[in-house]
Amino acid sequence: MSLNDKEKERYRRQLGVRSWDQDRLRSASVLVAGVGGLGGTSSLYLALAGVGRLRIADRDRVDPSNLNRQVLFGEESVGRLKAEEAGRRLREANPRIQVEAFAEDITPASVGRLAGGCSLIVDGLDNIATRRVLNAYSVRSRIPYLYGAVRGWEGMLGLFEPPGTACLECLLAGNKDTDTELPVFGSLAGTIGLLQATESLKHLLGLERTLLGRLLIYDGRDMTFDLVDVARNPSCPVCSSLKA
Repeated sequence: MSLNDKEKERYRRQLGVRSWDQDRLRSASVLVAGVGGLGGTSSLYLALAGVGRLRIADRDRVDPSNLNRQVLFGEESVGRLKAEEAGRRLREANPRIQVEAFAEDITPASVGRLAGGCSLIVDGLDNIATRRVLNAYSVRSRIPYLYGAVRGWEGMLGLFEPPGTACLECLLAGNKDTDTELPVFGSLAGTIGLLQATESLKHLLGLERTLLGRLLIYDGRDMTFDLVDVARNPSCPVCSSLKA
């Protein structure tokens, strides 16, 4: 289906970008898991770019401490469900796309319903346990997983698509979840969320994905970027048995 006149005007500035394919974006489906500092930023720019269907999942309610970094919420949002509030804001940002909001946990029982049929899983989470649920599903279903995390002055992101690359468990092996509240400031989460949106768009457009099987580490204090390869763990309990 070709773009109508209103869509051509809305997307006019990006339609001229080399290798851009708006029809391909319009047919894509993405799950953004968590719509806080990372997922709120990435989902906003995916919506503005015209990704056809966004699924967002977050069980939490907006807390005042979220407001230093979570761009989809204001003070009037405090106490409201993040998924519902974010869904409303994303539909306002681009009413021409489909936004599905789920105010629930991502569990082994729900992950297939939430992520099934998606072109990409974008990780905006803040806990390892849920990441492991999503990663296991992405490996089984062969849906690429775009990881992101922030702490203090440092942020990181990477794209995993076994068996061609490691999976997230290869990176997280031995890490345990904690209830410790991590320090983070707003523009750091925004930086990583924007980079996630950019790598997501490259994937959805069928372009070369710079972060495939690699981890980008950003130090906001020193203003440095480091790119490292993530080796596949031959004994990984999640992806080691997967064959190409």
